[in-house]
Amino acid sequence: MPQTFFQRLLLVVFIFATVCNLTHGIDKPNIILIMTDDHGRWALGEYDKRIQTPNIDFLAQRGVRFDQAISPVPVCSAARASLMTGRMPSQHGVHDFLSDSDGVVQDWLADEHLLSEALQDLGYRVGLFGKWHASSESWKPAAGFERWLSYDVRQSNWLNQYQHSGTVHFSRDGEPETHTGVQARFLAEEAVQFIDEKEKQPFAVFLNFIEPHFPFAGLPERIVERYRPIARDIVAAGGSSTLHRSNFTTEVVPEHEEQVAQYLAAITLVDEQVGRITDALEGRDLIENTLIIFTADHGHLTGQYGLYGKGNGSFPQNLYQESIDIPFIINGPDSLVRGGQIRDEFVNLCDLFPTIIDVAGGDISKMNYDGPGVSLLPSLRGNRSVNFRSYQFAEYGNARMIHDGRWKLIRFYAQEPNADPVDYWFDLIHPLAETRPTLPPSTEHQIAFVRSLETHFSTYEDYDHSGRRIWSQPAFNSMEPWRKKLP
Repeated sequence: MPQTFFQRLLLVVFIFATVCNLTHGIDKPNIILIMTDDHGRWALGEYDKRIQTPNIDFLAQRGVRFDQAISPVPVCSAARASLMTGRMPSQHGVHDFLSDSDGVVQDWLADEHLLSEALQDLGYRVGLFGKWHASSESWKPAAGFERWLSYDVRQSNWLNQYQHSGTVHFSRDGEPETHTGVQARFLAEEAVQFIDEKEKQPFAVFLNFIEPHFPFAGLPERIVERYRPIARDIVAAGGSSTLHRSNFTTEVVPEHEEQVAQYLAAITLVDEQVGRITDALEGRDLIENTLIIFTADHGHLTGQYGLYGKGNGSFPQNLYQESIDIPFIINGPDSLVRGGQIRDEFVNLCDLFPTIIDVAGGDISKMNYDGPGVSLLPSLRGNRSVNFRSYQFAEYGNARMIHDGRWKLIRFYAQEPNADPVDYWFDLIHPLAETRPTLPPSTEHQIAFVRSLETHFSTYEDYDHSGRRIWSQPAFNSMEPWRKKLP
């Protein structure tokens, strides 16, 4: 009897150690983060069955789908900087998209400890495939990456990197390279090759597709033709709001239906590459020890409100739900992820920094981390959330946002420090959504919202990087909305 008890005790200890090792020991899980570009949450098969994304849907159905996820800023470079640092734009200082031609700073994140560096410190080999855009010289490998396959605008113009097919100029570990074909497929194949290089070391892959970013052309015809007949049903032309289009024109784009069809075809093309990645993992017996994250840098207006683009698709800049709402799906080993969940917590891209560190066996409390992100590992495991966030927060330059799922406040700060901000209230359940501001909620609600907004950003901002002082910061590009004037 004592011997049997002892044997059982050893078995329990062995099982416990094995489970712990999956997240905090020798057998660390591999990590693949797949990020799309300008991808609104609305444009997924999980939310609209007419949109064909069976492989992403599979990840969601077997994993965890977060239905209230947002980007902390609706523009590319700033959102990607927030992902890689876990910090708000008013902390890391990147507030708009970065231009190689008219920006004045090369390495905006020089003083930041990037997620790639943290993973490298934890024993991972880290590779980036596709878009970086969190510095002004994307051909130079960023810190922490063992493999770097991004774009080289020195060889062509800025638009070249966004070509869905044709010849695209890349930088492979700092050296120029070109590829002719469908670039999404090329990036997926390169990621698989990286996975195969060293079997005894866990890998972390950042697979950053440019799809479905503009231009809305050049997608495989075999996919586009599926969407042309239904494009109008998914997003009809028309719409209006109180904001100007960023180019100050009012006409409906004549090729609206074609642009919607191309946009959705780009998402289906990405979905095919997601299938290639999961097949590769399964065929190599890696799927059971790999965490897969699917998300986007921010959302996209594809004709909603008569606008096209993201936060800079209007003037002044917008923080529409369509611009900030993002897909956010996490799939992984049973020891990490309780599959089949649909969660409603207010999560955002900043949460991925501590979550990935947690999964990789790190201790975020020992990293001097001061961002707003929290680890989502308890939610992934199926734990019930208590006292999670009551509000979502986002910003874009001198504009800041708070919402509670019903009421939404957009506050624009003036360049003059002593001037009062301008507030716009929206009722998110109103049938006209954010077409125009509405009457504010009760005085009690207004006080609570403003207090929470000010508290959040006073906690998560650096004086020199604050969006409230955007006019005194280095220029990002020639299209900054806070430096533009009405015609």
